Amino acid sequence: MARLAFVLVVVAIANNVWAISGVQKTVIQAEFVTRGLSCLKNNPLTVEDINSLRMLKSPESSGAKCFTACLFKNIGIMDNSGAVSASNARMNAKQVFANDESSLNNVEELVKQCEKVNAQNVADDKGCDRAALAFTCLTENAAKYGLDLKF
Repeated sequence: MARLAFVLVVVAIANNVWAISGVQKTVIQAEFVTRGLSCLKNNPLTVEDINSLRMLKSPESSGAKCFTACLFKNIGIMDNSGAVSASNARMNAKQVFANDESSLNNVEELVKQCEKVNAQNVADDKGCDRAALAFTCLTENAAKYGLDLKF
């Protein structure tokens, strides 16, 4: 049940993240589902976690925080050490937005704004707490870059 709900959440997110083409949406959906499902193995989510993430509420449980860190690492928002990285995000976004400089710039600028969470002290060394901070920053600032995360 939780897996199915997660897949539905990811599909909803992917459908509404950017003002992009249908092909780009399909690629993003596939990436989120594939990379998100691999994160569920080691970071299971409760129904409450899924609902909170779906409502764009910052992850609170350790499972949701670590799931978010895994997903952010897998999609390039965070590097392997758990730091938010605009250059990694841009590089990975090129897979979807190869010829769309405007979308690439928006992704990079949003993530660059959220790199400030790297300077904040966090309690864990896996990037889970930092991922929760990054999630909050990304969701609070996405609209400034024309990115709609509501679903």
